Amino acid sequence: MKIQFDIPPSSPQESNGLSVKYAASKRQVPRWRWYLLLAMVLTPPAYLLGRFVVSYWWETTPGLVVTEQTVLRSITPGQVVHIAGVGDRLSSGQALMDVKRDAPASAATMNQPMAEPPLESAIAATSPSEPLAERLASQEAAHRLSQQQLALQQERLNAIQSLRAEGAATRSEVDNAQMQVFQAQAEASRTRAAAQEARLALAQARVPTPLPAKRPTPQPELGGQSKDPPQDPPQATLKAPFDVVVVRQLVRSGEHVEAGTDVAVVQGTAKPPLVHAYLPPSQARYAQPGRQATLHFMDGRSLRAEVQDVISEAERTPAERVSPLTPRMPSIVVRLRPLEELPPSYRIHYLPLDVRFDWVWGG
Repeated sequence: MKIQFDIPPSSPQESNGLSVKYAASKRQVPRWRWYLLLAMVLTPPAYLLGRFVVSYWWETTPGLVVTEQTVLRSITPGQVVHIAGVGDRLSSGQALMDVKRDAPASAATMNQPMAEPPLESAIAATSPSEPLAERLASQEAAHRLSQQQLALQQERLNAIQSLRAEGAATRSEVDNAQMQVFQAQAEASRTRAAAQEARLALAQARVPTPLPAKRPTPQPELGGQSKDPPQDPPQATLKAPFDVVVVRQLVRSGEHVEAGTDVAVVQGTAKPPLVHAYLPPSQARYAQPGRQATLHFMDGRSLRAEVQDVISEAERTPAERVSPLTPRMPSIVVRLRPLEELPPSYRIHYLPLDVRFDWVWGG
């Protein structure tokens, strides 16, 4: 048998003289896809490099907008007749709240000896109404309990404020404790009024109307002066200490307040607000009056500012502006003055923002 050898193909596209069509082994990929893949790979390193350059050339610290805000307190006990609403603008000396004073007992009535009641009155006084006495006892017990609750809430508020100063409590916890103190004060005022009503009802039941006694003739004093002290006006007015806008109402019309009770939070409108920036002690070179900085607000807007002065007491950075993994070391508090007037939307007490100081040489 004779062996026959086939002629090797002259090209991959032919087999024994027949043309064979093969599919392309590799398709063409658009060039823009390679660019997209390269950009995805290089974006994280470029971002980290940019952050490093920004942090090296500019010092960025957390800041807060601080306005002239204060809490006004009642100057006398009584019932609130009128109080300015939230958002009202008041000029210096304008009435913010009117209080109807509690009627004090007359000194002349207390010092004047009472005429002896008749025998029938004495007998009636020895047998008071039992339901009124029980009601008075329960109201006085409720008033004592409300006073104890108010004292406990006040102690809790003081403790939370101390923790807030140390950075171990948040502002919302302080506000909640303050609100509970207000509620306890309102409850104490309510029980006090109820006890007074019960005491008055029991006194009226025990002491009937006495016989009219002859009023003593008043003796005139030398110099024509009267013995009776000057009577206080029945209504007191709490005035705005300066040009303010009412931020928050802490009491409502018709409520009973005690002397020293917080009634409203007001914000001054005469002085422009400042920005407090918390700067690390290692970057004290930026804490120089006249240094320039940029205020970056959370909505993306930026404003220029200038360092005004430095508070002569170190403070910890607010816990809300620090990562839980970052230690809250004492910081230098720098006060900055915006070079242009802040818009009304930024005149908010404790509004958070970022402060980026312009780069300066070390030293």
